[in-house]
Amino acid sequence: MHVNATVDRWYSHVENYHKWRLNTSLMNKTILATMFAMLTALGAFMRFYAPWSPVPYTAQTYFVLLAGIALGRYWGAASQMIYIFVGLAGVPWFAGGNAGWETVSGVTGGYLIGFVLVAFVIGHLADTRRFSTDWTALFSLSMIGSVVILTTGSLGLIALGFTPYQAFVFGFAPFILIELVKAGIVGFTAGVVRPVLS
Repeated sequence: MHVNATVDRWYSHVENYHKWRLNTSLMNKTILATMFAMLTALGAFMRFYAPWSPVPYTAQTYFVLLAGIALGRYWGAASQMIYIFVGLAGVPWFAGGNAGWETVSGVTGGYLIGFVLVAFVIGHLADTRRFSTDWTALFSLSMIGSVVILTTGSLGLIALGFTPYQAFVFGFAPFILIELVKAGIVGFTAGVVRPVLS
């Protein structure tokens, strides 16, 4: 009984947060978006390079997906635009401590574009409540978002001169397993930070 009461209390707070974030001031929404931009940057520093790909493994996808779920479509996407624009302005918070146009136009540029797109789409689905708080549904949603990011990233590689095969081998295939794991973690976390459907 005590556990059930605690869970009910938590979801009540979650419901109140989502009502607040829809009606709060522009300043507060900007602060929330900036916080998730900073979390995405934190994810960029959780990285490692593998010899079979020029693209680093990072934890960013986790925060991108969570941004859409926690902030909704517009401000979830805005958080990723803030992340990109601040990096363009010279703050070294892209993967590898990089910054500037060279990074956005380089091998990770397509993935960065995917961040904005996926945060918007995931936020839209969360806002319209088309997905339940069930782990399986949220995992599936997160995996779809991850595939979209990998696809835009691979298209970015093709734009740089990689062949479609090279883009798949270097920019898509090596990341499927780790994205599967991250999607599972997002599925669990999202079920905690999403309001319960009525």
